[in-house]
Amino acid sequence: PDQGADVVPIRRDNWSLASAMDFRRQLVEVQPDMLHIQYPSVGYGRSFLPALTPYLLPKTPLVVTLHEFEVFKSYRWPWFYPFAKRAEARLFSRAGEADAFAKRFPKRSGRDLIVPIGSNIPVAPKQTRISGGTAFFGLFWPGKGLEEFLKFAEIMKSKSDGKEKLAVIGAPVAGQEAFSTFIREKTSELGVALHEGLPPEEVALKLAEHEFAYLPFPDGVDERRGSLAAAIVNGCIVITRHGPQTPDWLVEATVNAETPEAAADLLQSELTSSEVKVGLQATTAMAAKRYDWSQIARQHAELYRQLV
Repeated sequence: PDQGADVVPIRRDNWSLASAMDFRRQLVEVQPDMLHIQYPSVGYGRSFLPALTPYLLPKTPLVVTLHEFEVFKSYRWPWFYPFAKRAEARLFSRAGEADAFAKRFPKRSGRDLIVPIGSNIPVAPKQTRISGGTAFFGLFWPGKGLEEFLKFAEIMKSKSDGKEKLAVIGAPVAGQEAFSTFIREKTSELGVALHEGLPPEEVALKLAEHEFAYLPFPDGVDERRGSLAAAIVNGCIVITRHGPQTPDWLVEATVNAETPEAAADLLQSELTSSEVKVGLQATTAMAAKRYDWSQIARQHAELYRQLV
């Protein structure tokens, strides 16, 4: 409503094809100026009914937000064909997803747009940052970069350089109790502050206390990373690993470090410069706008105005 759009959610318990006419009646009752589908959704299951939406109200403009298209195997591609042919616009959270869709449906109609997912962690009030303070934020899950952060912490400890400046912010995951225990023991051994299971507002405060976030995603950083968004909106200069899927704007907004050793070297050399940090803080602030929910809402509202 703040953006001039009156949003009416469509809720259904039954998404079977047999209920198609009931679904159509539900849509007609709303009399929408346009339709916006989020696909897939847990409630849909494998139903083909959501994909039939553009045929149920063929004169109504359709926008679809497609989530994680790349994870679907070829036998599910027919579910996406109506969105390729009948949608006025398709929204993707990252460029790699849009490229994969374009490769599969080269003769598609309409537009493909990239709209990053906003941060689920709020923006904290301005804090006094710990000089050189570096945080990791993420779930306690093996193979997601936390082990590399602890390796980085070992290197920093060996250099006797302010081990108390390092922090792990995150939460345990059901089924990964042994790994969570390892994290607790290792952070204690290394003198790394551990902030476990905090609510979103406190996560934001902890991030905002640190100058840097080291987030070594094993396969490289891209727009969809929630921990990246949280660090950026809270003003951390992000040190991470760039990859083929990293968009140009993230290459500019983050610092590339292929290894924990490289990250430690950067914090001991280039990133001690006030001039360098001021420049990176400026690019971080620009990147934060992409994860601002109000900015995302404005992008949606502008698209809707164009289509109706």
